[in-house]
Amino acid sequence: MAMLIKGIWSKVDKIIEKGTYKRQNSIHNQIISDDIVKQVISEPGRFHLIGSWTCPWSHRTTIMHKLKGLVQHIPLHMTGGNRVEGYPANFGKPWLIPGSKKEIIHLHQLYTTNNPSHTGRATVPILWDEKQQCIISDESSKIIRLFNKININKKNIDFVPLKMFDQINKLNDEIYQDLNNGVYKAGFAQNQASYDLAIKPIFSLLSKLEGILSKQRFLLGETITESDWRLFVTLVRFDIDYHIHSRCTQNRLVDYPSLWAYTRDLYSWNGIQDTLDFNAIHLSNFKDVKIVAIMPDIDWHQPHNRDDFGMVKAYSNDGEIIEME
Repeated sequence: MAMLIKGIWSKVDKIIEKGTYKRQNSIHNQIISDDIVKQVISEPGRFHLIGSWTCPWSHRTTIMHKLKGLVQHIPLHMTGGNRVEGYPANFGKPWLIPGSKKEIIHLHQLYTTNNPSHTGRATVPILWDEKQQCIISDESSKIIRLFNKININKKNIDFVPLKMFDQINKLNDEIYQDLNNGVYKAGFAQNQASYDLAIKPIFSLLSKLEGILSKQRFLLGETITESDWRLFVTLVRFDIDYHIHSRCTQNRLVDYPSLWAYTRDLYSWNGIQDTLDFNAIHLSNFKDVKIVAIMPDIDWHQPHNRDDFGMVKAYSNDGEIIEME
């Protein structure tokens, strides 16, 4: 881990306090204007999504990018490769910043293009405006809410319907605190007390969700929402990443029959497999080592049988419940 300090790359980081992991707030965490929604539609190609195969926060945005049909309107750029100074912008090769003639190697150079005196970590995802040459947001929760508002056709799904807004926000917060971020608090803990404090809520929530999903297809009932996809990005990584590398060893995802089937159900959605690279996720945890452990053998194409709960339903952008094919 490292960060920019007044525009200069430094190996200093501030994610650990007294042995406990403290996630840093995104720098560009402001509310995204609704004007951006109109500009995405009227100016295809102006805004760019920059992500990573390995990052679950980035994965949220690439999923919403895919499901909302934004591929032609918002170009997607994936970072990756050997991290010399944080994320390489283009797998170690020069990358031309969209809308400019400037080439960069490291993602942090995009941050200093936006602000030469930037202090903070250089993270993904990033929503970049090539016209203004600025970062619109580097906060995944804000980006996916923006994407959800963009409707390219009349039958786009609304993953945050107004009538479920409060329920979704409450569930999102619980999932974030105890699971999405909880696995990192367990993995980065530097003493037993911090680890013990972090690990208990993870498996408590997994048990709770197992009970809920044994009775219904999705977290909030018969309709799929944003909360399902925010949970998915952690579950899909659990056995090949967090179970091993974050010391979440009490159980595996496959030990929870309903959660495991539910995750396969979401994995089977059209386009979702395009947002995943299991090999990249696995290898990202074996930096600077001579021996890379074998990836767990998991059958993601095993029938999930979640159809027993009925057809997949969702809210459309006009507020109607629709059945998905």
